[in-house]
Amino acid sequence: MASELRPLWEREELRAVAGETLRPGGFELTDRAAERIGAVPGWRILDVGAGLGATVSRLRSRYGVEAWGVEPSAAQLGLGCAVPGLVRARGDRLPFARERFDAVFCECVFSLFDDRPAGLAEFHRVLKPGGFLVLSDLCASNPVPEDGASCADRAEPLAETVRLVRGHGFAVYLLEDHSDRLRDLAARLAWIGEGVSCGCGRGLGYFLMIAKKQGA
Repeated sequence: MASELRPLWEREELRAVAGETLRPGGFELTDRAAERIGAVPGWRILDVGAGLGATVSRLRSRYGVEAWGVEPSAAQLGLGCAVPGLVRARGDRLPFARERFDAVFCECVFSLFDDRPAGLAEFHRVLKPGGFLVLSDLCASNPVPEDGASCADRAEPLAETVRLVRGHGFAVYLLEDHSDRLRDLAARLAWIGEGVSCGCGRGLGYFLMIAKKQGA
């Protein structure tokens, strides 16, 4: 079927069990991060891989910030067309001036980047000095297979992600294991009979990281 050819994040099955956020933990981890970084009205926050615009809407309504989102998928942007501030763009080619944002969120998307170092360089560029980077994503105990395509296939070992983040001018000050959220979502997908790559043998987990831009 045509729907089976689309990536999971563009399919109705995921939306049915994960809601508009399309990720483990939903808004719980978004709110936890926003509160830990002290998001307040007047801040500018960018959501990279904005999907349907759920995080952009949440940050605006709950924290009063000026939120923007970038999303490369035209299909996702079409579904989220009622959300203002969404722009079609890649996370490693951000269409914003340097030092524009107080925080960058990248939730359950970084593992899909073709060029993670380029993405981190862009995050660093658009953040103000002392700005925050919020990453939540899958991680794995084993390296990425060469033919990986899905989130589960392309999840990196957490130590490698930490190394990359630190190597691109960020200091990591919060790192939490939220693998229970991933297990819950996987169980609900299995319940409705949705076949997805399980990353069997790769020791999948899910983390929340908050890092801070260093230097001028």
